[in-house]
Amino acid sequence: MWRFLPVLWLCVVPPSRAQEIPLGGFAFLRLPSSARVAALGETPLAVADDDVALFLLNPALLHTGQHRQFQVSYLNHVGGIRAGTVAYAWHQENSGTLGLALRFLDWGAIDEADPEGNRNGTFRPLDLALTVGLGRTLHTSLYYGVNLHLIHSTLAERQATAVALDAGIRYEIPNQLLTLSGSLHYLGLTLQSLGTMPDRLPFDVRLSLRKRLRYLPLQLTVTLYDLPHLGRLPENQTWLGRLFYYLNFGAELGASRSFQLRFGYSYRRHEMLKIRPRLDLAGFNAGFGLRIVGLHFDYAFSSWSTLGTLHYLTVQTRL
Repeated sequence: MWRFLPVLWLCVVPPSRAQEIPLGGFAFLRLPSSARVAALGETPLAVADDDVALFLLNPALLHTGQHRQFQVSYLNHVGGIRAGTVAYAWHQENSGTLGLALRFLDWGAIDEADPEGNRNGTFRPLDLALTVGLGRTLHTSLYYGVNLHLIHSTLAERQATAVALDAGIRYEIPNQLLTLSGSLHYLGLTLQSLGTMPDRLPFDVRLSLRKRLRYLPLQLTVTLYDLPHLGRLPENQTWLGRLFYYLNFGAELGASRSFQLRFGYSYRRHEMLKIRPRLDLAGFNAGFGLRIVGLHFDYAFSSWSTLGTLHYLTVQTRL
């Protein structure tokens, strides 16, 4: 069965590091948690509104406006692989805002074979992550929060388990229409690995900025990510490529309160997935949001060049 793993790795794991790191069963944690997150470049950790799944990017994004918001997201990945997120938030005046989320990645049925190629039936890999988050206000402009993750992966008869923590802060500058944000992700311990090599958590440190324009309903986001590996720049990149290799970009245009257009771009994703010599949309994301009678619908797509296009769908409502 192991001969199938390189193909599945290529199809599922978004390449996001300058150096190869054996993440094993925990690579699914890098997938976007919702359609809006995907459309805005996958790391808009300075965007704070009623989108409840945003706390998976930064627990400091939990706040009172997300009280009783319930969200379900679905991803149709390449190769028939499916992923999804269910998220909910509840606010308590004395404690803060609590966030709950369950993420899954279903690889579908895969043929199992021995080293000689003899078929021995099928198996169904599955990845799960349960997250509990808490966000609080330090004062009117400064917010902080923490997440606790319980992570489990199964691959045939093998299993991997880990526990991890996130921590984040968010600072608002209202008169400048500016939000600054920082977060630490997946600092934890692997309790069990799929094989003899330890499965590593996708530890990351990120900084993000969101700027809303004063006379145009447009907000721009830029995120500096993968900071633990910032010094490992690929030598085959141009100076511009080296500048953008650790940046993701997003833009959201609010045509009205009921309709928004969104765009995102990752230079690193583009460089790693592009195949066509000229116009290749790898690394480009786009989508829209629609509000209808208490329901929020979000859609996004992400190009993986000739490998295919990923489609995301999210529905949110207040319970």
